[in-house]
Amino acid sequence: MTSAAERRLNSRGLFLDEGTDLGRHDEPDIGGYLVLVPDESGAVVNAIVRRGVEAEFRAMFAEWVEQRIDRFFEHGPEPDGWKRRSSDGGWQLWARLVELPQFDQGHQSSSLGPSLRAVQGVDRERRSSF
Repeated sequence: MTSAAERRLNSRGLFLDEGTDLGRHDEPDIGGYLVLVPDESGAVVNAIVRRGVEAEFRAMFAEWVEQRIDRFFEHGPEPDGWKRRSSDGGWQLWARLVELPQFDQGHQSSSLGPSLRAVQGVDRERRSSF
């Protein structure tokens, strides 16, 4: 089942790609990456999600992608730590799945649960239009 965030991305012409190897086999917590190359008509965007991820992660990744794209156009690359790509002048972020620590709320202990964090990555060439 496709998440609401992924459907919104699809309606904007962006489809999550599982066909590309992330090349980060030593880092299984890297769940995907996002490339954004501004051009005269807006941007060329490519979102790659790790092949075979669970539906919950895929939904979280789609929401993360949607938020990062919108923030890029509102605030530029700095707030999220986008890395400049030398190959095409675009910008890239890697998505890392992290488990946030538990905290004590008086007598109750709760976990913030999983969260996606942006990490800088290496250049990739493959893109699709956004």
